[in-house]
Amino acid sequence: MSGQPWRSARDGIVLGVLLALALGPLASGAGPAKLRVAAALPGIITDKAWNQSGYEGLKLIEKQLGAQIAYTERVAQPDQAEVLSGYARRGFDLVFGHGGEFDAAAKQVAQRFPKTKFVIDNGTNTGPNLADLQVNHFQVSFLGGIVAGSMTRHDRVAVVAAEKFKAIEDLIAGFSQGAMYANPKVQVLVSFTGDWDNVGKGKEAALAQIAKGADVVFPILDHALIGVLDAVKERNVYAVGYVGDQLDLLPKNILTSVIENMPAAMLEIARLTVAGKFEGKNYVIGLENPTVARLGRYNAAVPAAARTKVNDARKKLLAGEITPR
Repeated sequence: MSGQPWRSARDGIVLGVLLALALGPLASGAGPAKLRVAAALPGIITDKAWNQSGYEGLKLIEKQLGAQIAYTERVAQPDQAEVLSGYARRGFDLVFGHGGEFDAAAKQVAQRFPKTKFVIDNGTNTGPNLADLQVNHFQVSFLGGIVAGSMTRHDRVAVVAAEKFKAIEDLIAGFSQGAMYANPKVQVLVSFTGDWDNVGKGKEAALAQIAKGADVVFPILDHALIGVLDAVKERNVYAVGYVGDQLDLLPKNILTSVIENMPAAMLEIARLTVAGKFEGKNYVIGLENPTVARLGRYNAAVPAAARTKVNDARKKLLAGEITPR
């Protein structure tokens, strides 16, 4: 992504391993008539967050469309172009780069392989065969912010993220405005760990924010999410989950989750590809599609008044009465 920092390279992963994964065996029962879909992931498929959502998107496409799928985990920045190119050379119809950090590599590769459709989740670049796919981060995180602002006892909430780029800035802006919408006195503390997967750094950052008085924490992380939740549990404060419905991870502490259902969004792109309607443009899915963008289940501790405020704000967001400042 232009002007965006890259996620740090994952230790122990070298190009040869990445290529071995990318060029490995395909799903059984593959046939030449099947849609072939692949994804390059920056992290691991079991992170219970962003990367797992990308993997689940592939599995949903496989189930719903009978597609042939493949994926590569832990793709470091220097290897992105080669992994994406590897799938194009194999003749995959649709290739996802699951994260804005694939933006620049995909723009380069898409020009070399015009027959392959490339999609960057949370990207910014487009082209004839290159699209950007994202949820309306501001809208859905605004609703999560309302819950946080309603539930804080100390008028302080926190965001723990890894790195700063547009998608993350949109999430933080929405969460912050939502918290202040619910509670004008609230202060939003923001910190960046520099690492999406380091559990220790996630926990350390959360503990630091909690020590400053934050009693609701919103982690925008991959596997490092686990560290934040450890801190939340230890200090008996609240959290707002992100990407999937994470209430079951910490039932006593997670108030709700800011859901960005990337599997459903990825399936829509795959369907457009099958129908010959894929366009090289920015696909943004907001609250108008609750299958993709919504809040998750509520903790019983969230009062009816806060839930009503969320519902009212959702209507205003859809009507354009609430917009980013």
